[in-house]
Amino acid sequence: MDKLTRPVALALCTVACAGALACAPVRAMAKATSEPQVSEAQAYEIQDQNGTVLAAKNADQEMAMASITKVMTAMVALDSGKSLDDTVTIDRDLSYQADAQLIGLKTGDTLTFRQLMLAMLVYSGNDAASYVAIASAGSEEAFVQKMNQKAADLGMTHTHFKNPHGLEDDGHYSSAHDLVVMGRHALREYPFIAQAVTTPSVTIPVGGTERTYNSTDDLMGTYGGLCGIKTGAVSTGTTFLGSSKQYGLQTFSCVLGCETTSGRFDDTAILMDWAYDEYFDHVSFGRRIQPVRVSTYDLGFWGKVLTYPDWNVSGRSYTGRPISYQRSMQRASMLEPHTAVGSGVWTQDGRPVAHVVYSTSRPVVGVPDINLFALPLFVNMTEMVAA
Repeated sequence: MDKLTRPVALALCTVACAGALACAPVRAMAKATSEPQVSEAQAYEIQDQNGTVLAAKNADQEMAMASITKVMTAMVALDSGKSLDDTVTIDRDLSYQADAQLIGLKTGDTLTFRQLMLAMLVYSGNDAASYVAIASAGSEEAFVQKMNQKAADLGMTHTHFKNPHGLEDDGHYSSAHDLVVMGRHALREYPFIAQAVTTPSVTIPVGGTERTYNSTDDLMGTYGGLCGIKTGAVSTGTTFLGSSKQYGLQTFSCVLGCETTSGRFDDTAILMDWAYDEYFDHVSFGRRIQPVRVSTYDLGFWGKVLTYPDWNVSGRSYTGRPISYQRSMQRASMLEPHTAVGSGVWTQDGRPVAHVVYSTSRPVVGVPDINLFALPLFVNMTEMVAA
């Protein structure tokens, strides 16, 4: 060791420590026990992608769901088998309460069923929802029967539909839990819905003019990894059925009975942040300054190159479940400096947790010609467990 320069000696020590840490069981942060602190929601629930309830409050309370209704309308319409490319001609005028959000469709307007569906899901047009129901089942009444049957099939025991749009109606209600179940099913089983609820705007012909309608989802473009899915507002409170995906983990949430338009989005963000920051463990797999291998420099045996991660590697994981690691690395001999030489990926239950690219450094002199991975310190790293 006395022949080594101090920087090289420190580098070798770092390699050894990094290898030991990488091969040891992962010690994840302890799961927090605090509850999410929402500001307005009278009822909420948030689940992970497996349907595990992460947090809930009054989740079975039957409340007005407002335009979240339109997610069920979209599923039942798609179940009908009607082609999205079919032409729909509006053959009747319908009336709504004065403050209802409308596309403004009138008798004689012609558009595709796809455009009608997008107008319903993106802009939340209540008239679009009614015409979707009529085009699919002949009448709103017949369509609503199918909505309630679909709810029963999904196990939504605290839900009853009276209309396809969600405007206030006696006997039209759901619960935060039921709506999260519905949202998970909609995004998993209906690709059209999953795409529509992340669409920022839709342009459709109304009254002979092409008109553009923007999404009602204010979280779109402001919350990382947002997957939708539907807003709602009635006199008794605002609502939001939401989903997001970060670190390979997906959440599904619903807030009901919020006081303001912004409150429903703020509380949804609070729930999602809480889930990612508190429920799931943050695991560190390596740092950019920690070399993981020493190799021979291919232009001369007088120098070596060190291999480093290209970035600090971390991810989110479930506590107590195995984390698997796979690495693909170019052979350690005769490598060029400043070159990508491999990659690694960590997975849990088949879900990517983290990945990294490994690259070589500038040449370093005075490093002994040893294979660090042949030392007893290093083992075949095939599986780690988050504690």
